[in-house]
Amino acid sequence: MIVSGVLGRQIVADIEAWPQLESIYVFCDNQAVHEQWARKIPKVKGVHTSIEPICKALQIDRENCDRAVISISFKGIDALFMYTQLLKETLLDIEDDDTKSIKEFSEYCRLQNDIHEGENRNVEKEYRDHTPIW
Repeated sequence: MIVSGVLGRQIVADIEAWPQLESIYVFCDNQAVHEQWARKIPKVKGVHTSIEPICKALQIDRENCDRAVISISFKGIDALFMYTQLLKETLLDIEDDDTKSIKEFSEYCRLQNDIHEGENRNVEKEYRDHTPIW
């Protein structure tokens, strides 16, 4: 945000706590007077009497902000990609004895009384007819 010296002195103390506000630049005619109050406010990045230094500072801030956004998004994508690959490899590379697993599952269901015996027999007979992973 760019504010004039007089206006800045009045409103900066009220708006500096806004999280959306990253930097404040004061554009004024009397740099020495406005630097005194501006020094006390951390978000005030500078007090200037010409617009060129403000433009340069804004360009640097924008580049820093762009770099920060890019690095965060790439880190998130890398982690998501890594976890997806690990899950895929785990699911596809499991070598298991289906016959033994089906019998263990059926026996467990019988002991827990989770499903009727007819459904349990259907699972034992038809398990191989359907893919368990879609």
